[in-house]
Amino acid sequence: MLAGAVAGAWFALGVHWWLPAGAALVAVRLRRHRRVGAAALCVVVALTAGFAATRARAALDFPEAGPFDAWVTLVDDPRPSGPVGVRVTVRVEGRRLTASAHGPVAGRLDDALSGERLRLVGTVRPVSAGDQRAIVRHVVGRISVAEVAGRSPASPIARFANTIRRTLARGAESLDRSERPLFLGMVIGDDRGQSAVTADDFRAAGLGHLLVVSGQNVAFVLAVAMPVVGRFRPAGRALSLFVILGVFAMLTRFEPSVLRATAMAGVGIGSAALGRPVDGRAALSWACVGLLVIDPFLVRSVAFQLSAAATGGIVWLGTPLADRLPGPGWLRVPLSTTAAAQLAVSPVLVSIFGPIPLASLPANLLAGPASGFVMIWGSTGGLVAGLLGGLPARLIHLPTRALLWWVDGIAAQAAAAPAATLGAGALVVLGGLVVIAVLVPEPSPLGFVLAVGAVVVLSTAVMNAPAAVPGGRFGGDGIIVWQTTAGSVVVLDDPGAPRAVLERIRIGGASRPALVVALDGDRADAEVVLALVDRYGALAIAAPPLHRVPGARTVVVGQRIAVADLQIVVAQVEPRLRVVVEPGAV
Repeated sequence: MLAGAVAGAWFALGVHWWLPAGAALVAVRLRRHRRVGAAALCVVVALTAGFAATRARAALDFPEAGPFDAWVTLVDDPRPSGPVGVRVTVRVEGRRLTASAHGPVAGRLDDALSGERLRLVGTVRPVSAGDQRAIVRHVVGRISVAEVAGRSPASPIARFANTIRRTLARGAESLDRSERPLFLGMVIGDDRGQSAVTADDFRAAGLGHLLVVSGQNVAFVLAVAMPVVGRFRPAGRALSLFVILGVFAMLTRFEPSVLRATAMAGVGIGSAALGRPVDGRAALSWACVGLLVIDPFLVRSVAFQLSAAATGGIVWLGTPLADRLPGPGWLRVPLSTTAAAQLAVSPVLVSIFGPIPLASLPANLLAGPASGFVMIWGSTGGLVAGLLGGLPARLIHLPTRALLWWVDGIAAQAAAAPAATLGAGALVVLGGLVVIAVLVPEPSPLGFVLAVGAVVVLSTAVMNAPAAVPGGRFGGDGIIVWQTTAGSVVVLDDPGAPRAVLERIRIGGASRPALVVALDGDRADAEVVLALVDRYGALAIAAPPLHRVPGARTVVVGQRIAVADLQIVVAQVEPRLRVVVEPGAV
């Protein structure tokens, strides 16, 4: 059924309602023939998901371009967009649109939260029919906000969820400025204040999933709630847990990974209440089937793919792998769980983000338990800290600060390690070794051969790690980098987001920048320079006259800057810099 739901939702099979209905009647007739009936049921689900996907795409109501003046309901929380802007997804008359505001108007939009109603005035235009990122989120238009003309409160349930978020945020004010975004990201998925350096460190360490809310948050919330609701009768316990899951899903803005986890937990709770408990594999399958039939666009959500794949790896490979690993249980279980999840998500990660950092396995093994304690403490002590504030909040969050220091340190050390990665070929070999290890009976001498094979693959990845080569050059995301014996020369030419620039420099294996050249000297250059300074410390920066880059020195035409064996010659300063890097040009 899961395979059918994925196929039907992915290919959006254009079928009429009577086709899945007719297939369902056939499946009922074949129910006594187990295998044939199961195959027929798979076809029914595929046709149903395909019908739902076709209906969902046909229901997209793209607005006409023109003026906009209407009351909207915020679907998520406003996020930074560009140097002085914010963006947020809103719902109006059953349609979802993305609203963007800049300058003073952004300030009036920035403090709103999901569920609140605002009256927005501006202009609207439809998104492109080929914009898959928008379509997956059911977004059909974009609003350029010129004025926030009114505000009304959210519904009682949304106000309750927002009160919890604000209480947690108020308690987190006792943490340092760098710790606060980590805490809120791990507990409620609010990653809006995280710096580019922190995001890049966690991405390089394979710990990016800790910075946003994920399925494990749901598990920890249920773990906190069980000592209380466990005293209730089965029906009351199930109802209480369903309410807790619903509130938590609203609190975390119905992220795809949380939807998957809450649906899976709901299946487990419901089946247990009915006296027919199911295992993790069945719960995951039923949850994904239900979600994909309700919202077929989820199948193209990367967050949903990663969440489902990681959980699938754990429930299918985790226990068999733990049974075949040597050593004590306290080491085998977390190691096998982490390895199974990492292997399961690797096809998605490699196809979208490229090779996987080798440091992700030990980093997850070391940081995972600490992040779990942060989530549990944030769901309990964090609320108390928000209610009390002041000195009690600082005392309550002392364990939080210690745990965040540990997790952040693991991410920084893993990011600073040699940039060894596992590509598609290495992952196929490792995955094959793991599958063979799970399938062969134990004990078997084949286990030693498999272990040696895994060591060889990992060692090859380390030896092939990229290194800074003097004279080398690479580019991308609006930057060009030259590597010298004295450091790298980074030229900013309409750079992308600071996170993308830091990642490009890291993946390229560049050393600490000896010189940064900002060709425009605008706010975009300034944001990237601030991220580079945050990463490397004080840097030499060259910029044109009237620049906006902190700490940069203005250069003049004809000026020459020497960095090891390179000569950077300023050929033009207005309206933007043009420099010649001998023997090449920019």
